Amino acid sequence: MNDQDKNTTPGQAVFWTARKRHYTLFILCLVGVFNFIDRQILSILLEPIKHDLQVTDTAMGLLSGVAFAVFYVTAGFPLARIADRGNRRTLVAACLTVWSVATACCGIVTSYIQLILARMGVAGGEAGAYPASQSMIADLYPVSQRGRVISILLAAQSIGIAFGLFFGGWLNQAFDWRTAFIVVGLPGLILAVVMIFTVTEPPRGMSDGVLQEIGVAPTAKEIAQFFFQTPAMLLLLVVAICNAFTGYSLLAWTPAFFMRVHDMNTLEVGKWMGLVIASGLFLGNLLAGQLSDRTAKGNLSTYMIVSGCFALVSLPFSIWFTLAPDTTSSLWGLFIGHLLMTGWLPPVYTVALTLAPPRMRAMVMAIVAFCMTIMGIGLGPLVVGALNDAFQPIYGQGAVRYSLLIAHSGLLLGGLAAFATAWLLRKRARATLISA
Repeated sequence: MNDQDKNTTPGQAVFWTARKRHYTLFILCLVGVFNFIDRQILSILLEPIKHDLQVTDTAMGLLSGVAFAVFYVTAGFPLARIADRGNRRTLVAACLTVWSVATACCGIVTSYIQLILARMGVAGGEAGAYPASQSMIADLYPVSQRGRVISILLAAQSIGIAFGLFFGGWLNQAFDWRTAFIVVGLPGLILAVVMIFTVTEPPRGMSDGVLQEIGVAPTAKEIAQFFFQTPAMLLLLVVAICNAFTGYSLLAWTPAFFMRVHDMNTLEVGKWMGLVIASGLFLGNLLAGQLSDRTAKGNLSTYMIVSGCFALVSLPFSIWFTLAPDTTSSLWGLFIGHLLMTGWLPPVYTVALTLAPPRMRAMVMAIVAFCMTIMGIGLGPLVVGALNDAFQPIYGQGAVRYSLLIAHSGLLLGGLAAFATAWLLRKRARATLISA
């Protein structure tokens, strides 16, 4: 790391033109696309992998959930600490390299255990990119623009979901599931090289007018004090946990739902889910970002009200997706449900990044990711898989319908928790105003 990286002066921040900021955002969006291609492709390949390796739904839930989540959170904290101390650009590029290679390795495994180990490699790489990217975003744009910018980053991730589902389904149908992993994994290596040579590390605190040196990372005690002295931040974690439980359960098991309940093949599921879910998530993220910034205008409690409204309004549409008697109605429920459901996330990220001090942002976002990963990616798909096995004797292939219906309880709790968080933030703002 050179001296310029270590000591950023206010004068240097002036040279961050709008074009330079937007280019950095563009590259981070591409990283997000590759992140979710490599993460989401597994869901479209669950059925062929299950039959090829001859394992149960619970085992597949373990593969898509706990196996990924455990290593994601294990690697997340040390990598976030590196992000708070060092060059985030280099860290993101290195993590992209790791998960791209690990994704390709999923295509050459010969056993279930080897596939779990390869997915752990994917998780370890992706764990470092998420908090570092979010931290960079917060330094590039002020709070009044963060909702929209974060929504753009999340919308890019929805494109990754679409590509993962579509190309995963198409490659499996044309070749096999092993080829699918190899083909989608390797291109990430090219993007990693582009990032190293064209992206510059942004000055910390630049958008907040408080520039800080790289290398001054918070201690564990300081991080703990921040959370326990900020009750709204603790409740915000509950919002993230509950909503992530529902969201990741649906992402993991919706392909199997359409194959079992509506008799689709992997190509059909990849095509329709890629179109329906990705377009819903893409439009929903952009809508939530625009609406939250325009409505809140920097007021954090309003951001959380917007988050809660999106979660609760999406509930009946998403439930209809699981209960609809025909494929067309189910797809419409899936589209509208995901368009509205994803709206809880941009406001939550905006509030978390704004509450966190600049030198603590990567670690705070790693903690948010930890909670979402353990309860969302880790527990959600596993619970649905176990419910599938439990309901199988009663409902047969339709068991997944009722398992996903139960998984929607997280969305209800998440919406209510968002309103409670808004109340705490409003109370906090009033106390700050009075003390001033």
